[in-house]
Amino acid sequence: MDTCPPIVSASLEPPAGQVFHAAPCSPLVGPGWELWPGDSLDVIRKMESSAFDAVIADPPYMIGATSIGDEKHKSGSYYDLMNTWPFYALWMGEAWRMLKPTGYLVTFMNWRTFPMIFRAIAEAGIPAHSLAPWDKEWIGPATEKQLRPTYELILFSGKPQARIENRSKSDIFRCKWMAAHSGDSGHPAQKPVPLLREIVELVTPSGGKVFDPFSGSSTTGIAALQLGRSFVGVEGNPIWVEDSAKRLREAAEPLADLFHSANALDQAQPPDQIQPSNT
Repeated sequence: MDTCPPIVSASLEPPAGQVFHAAPCSPLVGPGWELWPGDSLDVIRKMESSAFDAVIADPPYMIGATSIGDEKHKSGSYYDLMNTWPFYALWMGEAWRMLKPTGYLVTFMNWRTFPMIFRAIAEAGIPAHSLAPWDKEWIGPATEKQLRPTYELILFSGKPQARIENRSKSDIFRCKWMAAHSGDSGHPAQKPVPLLREIVELVTPSGGKVFDPFSGSSTTGIAALQLGRSFVGVEGNPIWVEDSAKRLREAAEPLADLFHSANALDQAQPPDQIQPSNT
């Protein structure tokens, strides 16, 4: 892998309309975690098969996306959203390959992205085992034509030997979310750590490995580390790479003894196919 370019300071904002497409490079590492700066598809295509207990993803919701160039349709229309399903099918197919036979693919979505994600998993040959609402216990903003939203959706797709050991768990998650007040990273889409802890604990064994292809501020990684799981994430925006690395270091510091055998995490692995460190 190439050496990473300098990380943009988190105090800087990207120019209007700019999209970051960082090339995959050597990961930032710490006890129990790796964070790969770069494009998600470029990185996950090089990851070893059957290596992770869970892939937990909060992918882009494509709000306001445009692709058809038709002035009669506003951006973010059904046509725009459905044109994104091949992207979802690509990364979800790779995530499915990376999972152990007992693993779970867990995908966040909302009511707008529901149709394209289900089209994507159908095309990728991935089953849907549970679609769980997340009750945010908070009423979000909406236009005068809409009901005010209080939920998002979480799709659980299990490999052939996957099992939910907690047989008392219902298919509704309840965890309070209060927009910018629910997180400490400043990321606009940060999920609550308690919600991710519940999901990680539900679908991974003790000491398991968790992968997040759209790491953002790495809340999934923090939840994984707190539960004694190791974490590998990918993030393409240099601003959030810096923020994620800081949060992961802070979360891992009191757990260093737990991951004392993670010496391999201190070195980047350059082969064509990346094997996650044995933590």
